[in-house]
Amino acid sequence: MKILDRLKKTGLLFCAVSGLLAGTGCCRNPVGNLPLGVVGGIEPVSIEPFPEPFPAKMDTGADIASIGVRDLRAFVRNGTQMVAFSIVQRGTKRVEKYELPVVRIMPVTRHARKPQKRYVVLLRIRLGHLEMEREFSLADRSNFRYQVLLGKNVIAGSAAIDVTRSNTLKPDRKP
Repeated sequence: MKILDRLKKTGLLFCAVSGLLAGTGCCRNPVGNLPLGVVGGIEPVSIEPFPEPFPAKMDTGADIASIGVRDLRAFVRNGTQMVAFSIVQRGTKRVEKYELPVVRIMPVTRHARKPQKRYVVLLRIRLGHLEMEREFSLADRSNFRYQVLLGKNVIAGSAAIDVTRSNTLKPDRKP
């Protein structure tokens, strides 16, 4: 019954039934309407203003994207909550400094750790041929293999993930 409920929520059940009844065969390629199609579990993502893409882990369990930052400092400018931070790209060691408005502060709970609050900002990115502005939570990701994690706010409606593949998208250096 759980599988049937999941299929109802995703619309795949409707696609399967209507495709069979109407003979359209819409389920032959259920990802055909996704602009990026099927991508790997690790893909290059360009982030403004870095000239080289970052390897990013696709995480369908994460609600929003996350990026590893340093020197995070919150402040208020003209009544607007802001954050200043640096991103040091691991491969190139290039450093970019940012001052951006805070979109929101989100609670993060991780297994066996104290709950945290993370600042969320908007960043311009390019994934494959798609340019977008998405929310990213700012975190210390120095203990993680990937500096950038792309969550459902980037993936949903854009791609299906096949974790057995990686680097299926052509990196575009200009976000």
